[in-house]
This record gives sequence, structure tokens and C-alpha cells, in this order.
Amino acid sequence: MYTVSITRLRVRSIFLMPLFTYHAMRTSMQAQKSEGIVGVDTRFEKNNVVWTKTVWKEESAMKKYRSSGAHQIAMRILSEMCSEASVTRWQQEGTELPTWEEAHRRMLTEGKQSKVKHPSPLQSSGKTAPDTMQSGFKMPTPPVTQ
Repeated sequence: MYTVSITRLRVRSIFLMPLFTYHAMRTSMQAQKSEGIVGVDTRFEKNNVVWTKTVWKEESAMKKYRSSGAHQIAMRILSEMCSEASVTRWQQEGTELPTWEEAHRRMLTEGKQSKVKHPSPLQSSGKTAPDTMQSGFKMPTPPVTQ
């Protein structure tokens, strides 16, 4: 079985986006090089919302990534930079990344909020995402250097 991890973050101010993007690029490069990674994708939506989805060979590899390197550093400042934060995980048989529609559905039905210091009305209401999926775009990912 493979582990799927989905995150949804809303950066609370456009002025924090450069700092957030810096950390997002570093964590994306870390994920792409991590042992046990099968796939990585990122999606941006209006109002400073960023989704990530990753597939891992095993949950222990995902947890090792989550608690080390650039990701660990980014996690320390997430609660200050974001006004919404949620995550969901599940096991699946295949290695394919789920569709964004499936990620959104799972976030709504199985997602859990992460703590933020400046919650938005959506976060304060206990929701993990808006009921309707927003249109989005994929940012080009930097090449992985070996």
C-alpha cells in the first residue's frame, strides 16, 4: 500500500507570499529527492491558496520527510504565515497521484485542520476547504539536480 498526503494552505497576506514561495520551493525540492517518494504535485488557487499532493512508498518515509530538513523549518513558521491549514492522508494500492477533485473531496470528508495563529472565517468555522473546488494552476517546478 502507498501513502497519499494532501495539504491545503492559505497564506494570510500577499506580502507573505515571497517568503512562503521560498520555503515551498525548498520543501518541494526536498520531497522530490526524498527516499520513498513516488510523486509530487502542487496547485495554486486565487486568494493565496496552495495545495500539495504526494505519494509515498510507505508512511514512515513521509514522516521522515515531514520532520526533517527544509520541511521541518517551514512547519515552524506555518502557523504564523497561514490563515488556513489542513491535511489529509490515506492508503491506496496504486502509485498514481490522485486527481485534484479527489484530493478536494477527501479534504472535505477526511481532512483535519492544523493550528494557525491568525485563522480565517473558514478556518474558524472548522472547515478544511471551501465546499466548491476553486479554479487553479500549476506552477512550474524547478528541475531536480542530482
